[in-house]
Amino acid sequence: MSDNNSEFTLRAQGITKTYSAKSGAINVLEDIDLELSKGDFVTISGPSGCGKSTLLMVLGTLQEPDSGTLKYGDITPYGLSPSGRAEFRSKNIGFVFQDFNLVPYLDVRENIMCPGIVNPSADLEPRSSELLEMLGLTDRSNHYPDQLSSGEKQRAALARALLLRPSIIFADEPTGNLDQSNGRVVLDCLANYAEDGATVIMATHDSAALSSGNKHVQFNEGKGITVKSE
Repeated sequence: MSDNNSEFTLRAQGITKTYSAKSGAINVLEDIDLELSKGDFVTISGPSGCGKSTLLMVLGTLQEPDSGTLKYGDITPYGLSPSGRAEFRSKNIGFVFQDFNLVPYLDVRENIMCPGIVNPSADLEPRSSELLEMLGLTDRSNHYPDQLSSGEKQRAALARALLLRPSIIFADEPTGNLDQSNGRVVLDCLANYAEDGATVIMATHDSAALSSGNKHVQFNEGKGITVKSE
C-alpha cells in the first residue's frame, strides 16, 4: 500500500441517495453514517435491492449522493472537479466487481496493468509479476479473458485492483460466481491486504464471506444500517 495514502480514514455522514422510477422516487440510501479506518475489513449484507452496491459506488466516489458528506482524511472527493475526483480515485481506490469487468481484447497481464495507464510507474511490471504469482496466474498471463475460468477472471480482476497498492478496496460480491476454493483465495487475499494496513469494504450474500471481516454493516428495513465490530 502506498505510504502517502496510509493515514486515510473514511467518514460518511448523512448519505442519502434517491433514484427516479415510473412508480415514483425510490429511496436507496437514507441518512447513512459510517466511519472506517485503515486495517478495517468491512462486510456489508442485506437483501437484494437494499442499497449495498449503491453504497459502494457512493463511498468509492463513482456516484455522488443527493445529500450528505464523504471525507477521506481531510479530502472531500465530491468537492473536487470531475477530473480531480477521477485522479484521486485512480491513486487511492481499487474496485473488484462480481462480473469482473476485464477488457476482452487484453491478456491477463495487460488487464492487470490497466491502472498504470493513468498512473505510470517503473515498478508496475515487477508488481504485476508479483501479483500474478501471488494469485496463481503466472501461467495464464498471456491468456485472454474468454480463455479463463470464472475463478481466474476474478483473481485477475483482484490483481488489477491491487496493482497500485490503493488505500481502500471496494469489492462487490467478489465471490458470487466462484467455487469454494477460488472464493477462499479471494477472501484470504483481501483479508491479508487489510491486515497490511489498507481498508477493504465488501458487499456479499455469501455467509462464509461475512466471517472474513472485522466489522459488519447490516442493512435494515427502511434502508438504515447497523454497524457491528466482530
